[in-house]
Amino acid sequence: MLAQFNDWCEPRRGNSNPEIQTNDVWSWLVETRAWPHAAHWAAGKGKKRAPGWCFSRYGQSETHLRDGTIIYIGGEHEDHYDPDFYIYNDVVVVRPDASIEIYGYPTDLFPPTDFHSATLIGDRIYIVGGLRYPEDRNHNDTQVYFLNLCDFSIHSLATQGQPPFWLWKHSAELDDAASKIVCVGGKATHHPTKEIVENLSTWELDLETSSWTEATTKPFTRWLLMREDESYNDLWGIEQVAEASRSSRRDDYAEKYRAEFGKRGHSVDANLYDVRFSPKIPHSVVEPNPDHDDYNTHRILVDGVIVRYVENHYEIAVTVEGILSTEKLETLKSHGLETYSKLEGVPYKCVPL
Repeated sequence: MLAQFNDWCEPRRGNSNPEIQTNDVWSWLVETRAWPHAAHWAAGKGKKRAPGWCFSRYGQSETHLRDGTIIYIGGEHEDHYDPDFYIYNDVVVVRPDASIEIYGYPTDLFPPTDFHSATLIGDRIYIVGGLRYPEDRNHNDTQVYFLNLCDFSIHSLATQGQPPFWLWKHSAELDDAASKIVCVGGKATHHPTKEIVENLSTWELDLETSSWTEATTKPFTRWLLMREDESYNDLWGIEQVAEASRSSRRDDYAEKYRAEFGKRGHSVDANLYDVRFSPKIPHSVVEPNPDHDDYNTHRILVDGVIVRYVENHYEIAVTVEGILSTEKLETLKSHGLETYSKLEGVPYKCVPL
């Protein structure tokens, strides 16, 4: 096993379409889903060379066939800053008898992919979109491939019409009656700002004509709030200071950030932080849904319309999920600009989308 581990402990791309890469080491890693560090220690290798092949992945698609076979495609391990970061472009097949097959592909035929969708149609799995490495992204297009289950070859599908702009982390379903793949949710590139935004449209891929159509778009208004210098914001540190102000216990993280803010003559207003989603118009707070909402998502209700705030390290995305008067939209924008500018002690700007 040790000799085999030396040969197969690291990832590798395929050289043909497909290349059979099934081996005892990777099969064992599929079964155990062991992380690379743990796998190296278990194999008696001690400290690991990075990155190591593994099956503990994010953004990997999982497709169940009628006979009980499961098809896994791509996925990533760790984040870009980690030595073990790697995006895969392989296909892993787990049969009902627990036997395992692994197929690799050249990157020019099938680039590394994660957070794509996989839709089973007959003897094909259609692979739509994906986050990918930065050099593999096309902000003007959403790539489509299909996996042929007869021989496990992968092929690019040339599409027509207006595709979604670099769609990923979405969901896809087959409209069998219309022979279409329907994609909703996820992230996409906004044109012309090139900002990454939530996809609010429904996209249909007609399989008979290989053409894209933007089927429906909900009425909405959206803008970004960000620092004028377009640098990362300090909301994480502000949160630490605000939370610590409610406790008598010493918080080293909060003290660190409080000192950093003090060096530039700024102090955090904890009360302002608490009311950052409270514009001066009648509204009510919508309680988060723990099954669907991320920690950084907040909602209020204005005139029966949801106003959603998503705070990130670079910007705050504000989406009005319906129609509000121009006056109330301007009130929401000005409240956000004033609040975040005061919270950080730096000027903010509003970017309409």
